[in-house]
Amino acid sequence: MVRVLILFFFLFSFKSIEAQKNILFISVDDLKPMFNSYGHEDMITPNIDALAAKGTSFLNTSTQQAICAPSRASLLTGLYPDNTRVWDLETQIRDENPNVVTLPQHFKDNGYYSVGLGKIFDNRSVDNNYDGNSWSTQFLQGMPNQYYHSNDAGRSGYQDPLVHQAINQYNNYISSNNITSTNGKREARKLFPLSKPSTEGNQDLPDDGYVDGARTNYALIKMEEAANSGKPFFLAVGYTKPHLPFVAPKKYWDMYNRSTISIHPEQGRDNSIPSIAFHNNHELVNNYSDIPLNGNITVDKQKELIHGYKACVSYVDAQVGILLSKLDELGLSSNTIVVLWGDHGWHLGDHGLWIKHTNFEQAVSSPMIIYSPDHGLENNKTSSPVELLDIYPTLCDLAGISIPNEVEGKSIKEVMIDPGHKVRHAALAQYTRMSNGNRVMGYSLRDERYRYTKWIQMDYRNGERYGSTIACEFYDYEIDYFEKVNRCSDDTYSDIIAGFELEFKRRNIAQNLPSNFLSITTCGQSYTAPDNSVYSESGIYTATLVAENGMDSVITIELILDGQLSDNVYISEGQLIAEQQESSYQWYSCSDNLPVDGQNSISFQPEESGIYYVIISHPDCGEVQSECVSFNQVLSTEKEKLKNYNLFPNPVGETLNIDLDRSYENISLKLIAVSGKVFLKGSYKNKSKIKLDVSNLKGQFVFSISIDGNEQRKTSLIIQ
Repeated sequence: MVRVLILFFFLFSFKSIEAQKNILFISVDDLKPMFNSYGHEDMITPNIDALAAKGTSFLNTSTQQAICAPSRASLLTGLYPDNTRVWDLETQIRDENPNVVTLPQHFKDNGYYSVGLGKIFDNRSVDNNYDGNSWSTQFLQGMPNQYYHSNDAGRSGYQDPLVHQAINQYNNYISSNNITSTNGKREARKLFPLSKPSTEGNQDLPDDGYVDGARTNYALIKMEEAANSGKPFFLAVGYTKPHLPFVAPKKYWDMYNRSTISIHPEQGRDNSIPSIAFHNNHELVNNYSDIPLNGNITVDKQKELIHGYKACVSYVDAQVGILLSKLDELGLSSNTIVVLWGDHGWHLGDHGLWIKHTNFEQAVSSPMIIYSPDHGLENNKTSSPVELLDIYPTLCDLAGISIPNEVEGKSIKEVMIDPGHKVRHAALAQYTRMSNGNRVMGYSLRDERYRYTKWIQMDYRNGERYGSTIACEFYDYEIDYFEKVNRCSDDTYSDIIAGFELEFKRRNIAQNLPSNFLSITTCGQSYTAPDNSVYSESGIYTATLVAENGMDSVITIELILDGQLSDNVYISEGQLIAEQQESSYQWYSCSDNLPVDGQNSISFQPEESGIYYVIISHPDCGEVQSECVSFNQVLSTEKEKLKNYNLFPNPVGETLNIDLDRSYENISLKLIAVSGKVFLKGSYKNKSKIKLDVSNLKGQFVFSISIDGNEQRKTSLIIQ
């Protein structure tokens, strides 16, 4: 009997493990959606095309920021760049978000064997362990010698002996001439055109002559290891090509005939497009020895670069094929979800642009293919606006594990069975610029046909989230696929632009004043807005809250009076507030389902943290019960001592003082607007006193502090 029970338990456990889907997570650096299956018939990408034939190709996917580290930080945390606060190639994710749960970490926490290799995180945004919290075993980005072809010179990125000879000549030159400045080294580099060429395709080598082939060798070993781990696995494989330099074995270059390659047909920059939209091709010009410093790239060189890019895409395609074949060999294909994505697009000469770093279509548009064995249509193609940010919640949804509340993307599982399904009006991207010494953020929205971009001057690093609009762009891809003309001022599109403006308001970004957005669906004959205006019809309305300090805030209200009770509850200014007006209310504690004595109004300010719901009654519309809402921000307006710290003065002018009762090892601070937007973050170590410069902020905020990982404590704060 005991043996029978043990056998039953073993079989049950095995089936439970087998039932949980594995994840093969394939990242490709600088990969624009340039495959045969995406409509580029000149491309040779049979393996990616085969994956697309099995699953869903998301043809209208936006990166969140067209640069490696911010894009990957956003995708892997599920947060927009304004909340990761990673907008560059220097900021580490956990310096800004020490407690964030990454995508591979979440799967690991849910019983998965999480293993990764290659370029998944950008190494400049994580620690030396490539975010050790995310992985069940050691992560490797570079590959040890044994995974390369017998000649491991490819570890440097090049295999041509003449290149290595030129590298030595260049190094000797700068050493003997004592050249130490960055500009000096760049100028010297151009004297040795082979010392860091932008392309290399003359080496007849196997795939593992270069790093991505070596990564595939290692990935096959890790796939077997993961398959034998006794757990479902999350295997992340990150490839570098087609990132510059465009190096690949000769056989991939031979797939394409350069004489038939055309340069991009639109290389001009129309005067209607603001100059802030462009850049000077710095990554290509500054880093590669065969590109002149003046940035003038000849037609022949453009064809060479395009040839190299195509060869590298086909090289990576071959690596994807090897991975998928290994899944078949191990009998895992029927139980493994596969996602292939690129961190952003890439310019190949359009607008005279190369690399990424813009809000134009060629930089923002990113490849994403998802295949799930038991969900989705075959060869499904959709133009529904989606974001790379959606990968996190979608993989959770497909795998049947919880989606963390903090994740800002949306599951696009439904789009995999209905290509016309939409989870949002338009997808969001953003990019940073400097203008006249001021920081500027460009926010860009893309729907099925149009792109609308606003450039907002604001000191986003110091917490500003609104400012003046210094430029805008609008493109109609149905009549202007190459973005030749900016139609932002064309009255023909005023209603469409108004729709995009409403989407910006919904997201509470790209605004000129402090703002908030409320979506109200309610019962009753009328609705009273926060500024006491009364509306008796559904529509879009604006309420302006006048502040004594002159920093008025604007609330956009999307109102639907549909005769049904709203069960929505939101948190504002330290209170739980029922969205439904003109009704009877009773608040309850979810822990014991008992009513909270005396709490019979539309709002409720708990005396302690907890989980609460409200029952709402209306004589004409019946009764409804809200979901339980977690309330953790017990507020106080006291100016003096709170438990564990003093916060003064309150109201505050330019400097906020935080005085702790002793020194703490880890301190995290946030200033949060009543809309929920985080305007300032900070992390400190071994501090007892902290001063914050808040001179650039005005209005009412919630100050949040977490000490040594303990529960956050919050207080209401007014900045004058």
